[in-house]
Amino acid sequence: MTSVKDFGKAWWTEVYNRIIGAVVFLDDYSAECLHWYGGLFDLLNGGAVGVKTLSPFEFCKKEHRKAVFITQATSTQLQTIKEIIRNSDFTHCILISCASLDVVYLELNEGKDVTDAIASGRAPSEATKQLEEMLLDWIGKQPSAVEAVYIPIFSISPTNVIFLTPPYHSMCPKYGGKLLPDSSSIDLYSLQNEERSMLRRLAGGLNSMFDSLNYKEDIFYIGQYSSLLAGVLENSPVCVARKKNCSTPISLVIVDRTLDLCGVTSHSVESALDKMMGVLPKFPGQSNEIAVDMSTLCEANVLSHPEDIQLSPGCLFHANDESCLQTYDYMINKSQKEVMFDLYNKLSKIDVQKSPGPKTLLKVTPQSVEKIITASKGNYEIITNHLGILQQALGLVQMLKSPKRVQFDLLMSLERQVIENLAASRDSTSVLHQLSHLIKTRKDRNLPLENLLALLVHVYSLTGTEVMFNKQHEDHLQETLSVAIFEDHKTLFANTDIGHIVTPENCEQVSKNIMHSLKDISLMRKNLQRYNSVLKPCESGIGHEYRGVLQQLVDDLVNTERPDMPDLRHRNEGIKDLLRSGLNILTSKKPKAAKHPMDNQTVIIFIIGGVTADECKQLHRSIITSGIDNNVIIGSTKFVTPVEAMKDVLL
Repeated sequence: MTSVKDFGKAWWTEVYNRIIGAVVFLDDYSAECLHWYGGLFDLLNGGAVGVKTLSPFEFCKKEHRKAVFITQATSTQLQTIKEIIRNSDFTHCILISCASLDVVYLELNEGKDVTDAIASGRAPSEATKQLEEMLLDWIGKQPSAVEAVYIPIFSISPTNVIFLTPPYHSMCPKYGGKLLPDSSSIDLYSLQNEERSMLRRLAGGLNSMFDSLNYKEDIFYIGQYSSLLAGVLENSPVCVARKKNCSTPISLVIVDRTLDLCGVTSHSVESALDKMMGVLPKFPGQSNEIAVDMSTLCEANVLSHPEDIQLSPGCLFHANDESCLQTYDYMINKSQKEVMFDLYNKLSKIDVQKSPGPKTLLKVTPQSVEKIITASKGNYEIITNHLGILQQALGLVQMLKSPKRVQFDLLMSLERQVIENLAASRDSTSVLHQLSHLIKTRKDRNLPLENLLALLVHVYSLTGTEVMFNKQHEDHLQETLSVAIFEDHKTLFANTDIGHIVTPENCEQVSKNIMHSLKDISLMRKNLQRYNSVLKPCESGIGHEYRGVLQQLVDDLVNTERPDMPDLRHRNEGIKDLLRSGLNILTSKKPKAAKHPMDNQTVIIFIIGGVTADECKQLHRSIITSGIDNNVIIGSTKFVTPVEAMKDVLL
């Protein structure tokens, strides 16, 4: 196994070895991972007799005797599995846990003293035993066969140098729901139970990935939350055991997204993928895929896409189609114009009307692409043979024609104005005033409140501690927000726990909480020395521009001068340094140079809390142009849009 992409593929093969003759039950996260490694038909072609969602309302007919459950093995999911088994007639059950069994063991035995089993490394085998006993008990008949096994299905690879972790898409560096921890000395118990469990599960997944790839990592981190993940990877018994057996040295650099929320709340994006994710609806049940309305190709009349179940939505990623994989890569790494030309080229080969070829066409427009697509309507032979490319082309056209794109462009110009205002005077007098006015007049400009809240997060993260906002203006903004939230609460809180009955008092409290969080956001970099500012003078010498923490970090990493990076901490420092300095007095040798991430051939930069396609493209561009020959992989919990990033930190 040589790459992160191979890691995912190899473990799905392990799944296929177990599904012959079985009904397969998947949770949403496993289904999302499956989509990026082949999709539903791979299960059916691999021998499954049926595929169902993991729901307590599901059961199987009498003739189906074998079931495979692919789950995160949380207590709720185990309860669901119990219901399904009790309502069916299985004699053979396989439970595939996608979460590391040492973590599952901790959760199964919450409140009990299990330190001995954890420390001695017996936790995974104990968890297997416990889970298999549960399965036997639920089946409740003799003879029956059960198996509980850990298969690390938690990552997807949109390209060869990017990986994401769908089960952890909701992870955001928070401490009991707060952006700043209550005390400066934090450990795992500074987190709520669910946050702690997520962190351990993610560490377990990364540990399995490194184990499969024979990686032994040096850990570097920026941010307090990242230090916790680094701590689990450094100290948990399964990780310690793995490092004794793995031999390929790599560097793992972990970064808290909350240190810099500008990149993910910006509407000024170049990559077509970011635009599509920001404008089009999400694919149901997935965190990194969009839903494409396919009605233009079919006879069905769709009323409300993607809720209308007559017609399945299309999507952008097609794992088994090389041509589509290339286009998907372009959607991240090339300009929108290049993506349009690429799609037009590919479509013109299947064009039934013979439109002008791309060479004779001066400009590829959404209309010229759409013309070829609609010419295929109802021609199911063409649609079947070129389904992937048609879905990608439709996605691009729908994004370009969407009214939301006009909003995106308006927000883009507003962001630029804000940067210019802040940079020109470093004085915030008018900025909050402008934003309050925008919120009041949002309906006239057709701007959704959630996008304006994303703009607020962008502004507060951008200014950091460099600009002090006027208290009067902040109070005025809070009042304006309170009214706006009351007016728009139905759309703003559509999928949250906040009750249906919302009073002005509730909204006032929400707006106070939002202002409190915005102030916290501006303090996120206050302890950083080198990366405490993201508003930098342009290289041309005229004006200022946003240069993110990630961008500054990567520029420093690839710099052959190796500048000092005081904000990047190395996990193995501390006690070893003390011992070393004590010995140095005796031996008076020169102290050893500090470790640098680029000392290792492979470097993984992992961002907790999401990344954009644009950021991935820019970071890789810096790496390629620097001329270094290290292999740099970017990992994150998800691809994120401005509104999602805003909700992660504010709502």
